[in-house]
Amino acid sequence: MQFVRKLEPFQNVVATGRAVLSSKVVLGQVIERITLELGGTFTKAMITAIRVKLNGKTIFGDVSGTVLDLIQRYLLLVNDAARLTIDFSEPVARSIQGQLMGAIHTAAAGVTDFTIEVDIAGATNPTLTAWAQLRSPLSVQKAGFDPATLPMIRALVPTTVVLTATGEIQADVNYGSRRASLLKRQFWYGSTLTSLRIRRDSLDLFEGLTRAQVDFNAQEFGRQNQTNLFCWDPLIDGNQSDAVATLREDGTPATFQFLPTGTAGTLSVLTDIYTTLPAL
Repeated sequence: MQFVRKLEPFQNVVATGRAVLSSKVVLGQVIERITLELGGTFTKAMITAIRVKLNGKTIFGDVSGTVLDLIQRYLLLVNDAARLTIDFSEPVARSIQGQLMGAIHTAAAGVTDFTIEVDIAGATNPTLTAWAQLRSPLSVQKAGFDPATLPMIRALVPTTVVLTATGEIQADVNYGSRRASLLKRQFWYGSTLTSLRIRRDSLDLFEGLTRAQVDFNAQEFGRQNQTNLFCWDPLIDGNQSDAVATLREDGTPATFQFLPTGTAGTLSVLTDIYTTLPAL
């Protein structure tokens, strides 16, 4: 069964500072998504960082309100000035198993503390409310999930990449644990990236595609291009089985190379993965 609950109030919702919500409501449930509702003179651009922590460990973020909004608009096409969603599910997957993969099964993942932090800068009389879309653990069991996959969660892992000159470089990108994680997507945010190449064990997975090529492919599959957002999207057709394993078949870590091309500038990279809390 799926249901929506209003979460406990955020503490310290101020013009400039860090608002914090620690929720007991979600414990024992499966967390699909959290929707933040902004009030007062408070826009997404005034959110400098969002992070979600499980048992004190950051699993989602830091990501700014602006960038998270672009990611959600790329995936789901919705643009609402007062609301912003933190998604752990995959709403447009082609099966219920695919849709719920990454949702936080708090019991299976061993979650005893669920915290959201929102860093605010420059708001006036802001208000902030959170709503959770939840599901009972029994409904996941009825959906036919393999119990071994229940502890897997969606994580969003940030890296800052600095391009110092024109031409392809090898970037040191954080993609979380190298122990059995699956790469869902990678979002590169910035105005100076012109093309991207991604290799796994010397095999090109994404061979130097330009922004125009990436944008065309996205639209073909019903995604919506967003200004300055460049996405490598193995799940572009909604099939979770296309997520890229970070381990080889023999269990050893694969070698990845992230090779952006562009002009001098700073890029914010967010790697979207399936993983487990102990492995992150």
